[in-house]
Amino acid sequence: MNLSPVGRASAAFVFVLLFSCTSILGPRSGSTSSRPAETSDVQRLLAEGARRLLGRRHLVVRGRPFPYDCTGLVLAIYWYAGIDLARDFGQYNGNGVTRLYRSLEKQNLLYSSPHPAAGDVIFWDNTYDRNRDGAWNDALTHVGMVLDSRPDGTIQYVHLNYTRGVVIENMNLLEPDLHRKLVRGTLRILNSPIRMKERGKPHPPEWLAGQLYRVLGMGYLF
Repeated sequence: MNLSPVGRASAAFVFVLLFSCTSILGPRSGSTSSRPAETSDVQRLLAEGARRLLGRRHLVVRGRPFPYDCTGLVLAIYWYAGIDLARDFGQYNGNGVTRLYRSLEKQNLLYSSPHPAAGDVIFWDNTYDRNRDGAWNDALTHVGMVLDSRPDGTIQYVHLNYTRGVVIENMNLLEPDLHRKLVRGTLRILNSPIRMKERGKPHPPEWLAGQLYRVLGMGYLF
């Protein structure tokens, strides 16, 4: 499906086709750079673009196809708002998540907060055993984008779920170890499952979005 952005969009950038949901090991840290206090027009466009892609099985934005994986989804959403997050990918080794992380790191756009902003890129570690060695040493295995962040710590994010495609799920960095919580008589999901569960085995010690969260990136300032 072709998408047309609303409002202003920047000129096209050079696009490099090397994306996936895997990466190499890196430090679990980020800049303490503060995010903008107000939501910008670009951030609103990012949220709009993300919602337009919900449920899609093909990622085509403004006539440009993107790989159907976690990195491709984030790049497609940002392209809708006129931002080419892949413009520096050629400078880095590794696959999509690593290249995106390094691109934002170089611009000092990584930071961490329990209250992210709409449009923030979210990076996770250890969402699956990438190298199949049974150890928890798989950094930067998944990426998504913040849609909404509330004062109680509720974060809604969009990502490409391994089995359900492009969906909205939840994370709460104030209570990262809780899957569900009873709130005013309603059972709510605080942290959605994000690590792939192996058939016939119990959940691993860490399997929720809040537990495997690594860092945020202000891609809208890229």
